[in-house]
Amino acid sequence: MSRPADTIVKLADYLWWLLPTFMKKKDRAESLVARFTDSWGEQLDEARTTIIAIIPELLAATASGEYLDMLARQRQVFRGTGEDDESLRIRVLAAYIIKRKGGTIPGLIEGLARLGYTVEVLEPFKGTSTWSRFFVRVLGWDGIVSDQHVFYHTIKQLKPAHTLHLVDSSITMGIWDDGGTFDDGGELDDWTNE
Repeated sequence: MSRPADTIVKLADYLWWLLPTFMKKKDRAESLVARFTDSWGEQLDEARTTIIAIIPELLAATASGEYLDMLARQRQVFRGTGEDDESLRIRVLAAYIIKRKGGTIPGLIEGLARLGYTVEVLEPFKGTSTWSRFFVRVLGWDGIVSDQHVFYHTIKQLKPAHTLHLVDSSITMGIWDDGGTFDDGGELDDWTNE
């Protein structure tokens, strides 16, 4: 008969089940060994509950609050003022790609895509004396990572080191959070630039 520990509600019962028959000769309620297994079982039940609660907080995909902040710091990503967990999580999960593919145009496109931006990178001066300039045209945005500073910082992290960039956006800049000029900050603006 198989009885794995993870199917048992109380680990004290599992510890009792593991004991050899000669140690279970007395009725369980009167056994000194049963009292030890009950005591150890309670401690192990508390430990199991704690571990089950902690495991999701150790993964960037499921961590929240201060645990997500700790995972972000390990990847040199920091929460913006008023930034929610989902926005930070996207940046934490994208950090590896940003570090690995930084300094390349394909890396720039992929890194911004992981932050929710659809971009086109144009190099109109390639092969000329001003070859180091390129344009980032923002074509779409999913609205989750809304801090403009994160967007521009990511471009600086991802662009080739010897280049200059110009951002052209088909997205009305007014939908981004301006940090409080037209609202209380931390909210997306509801005005549009004409």
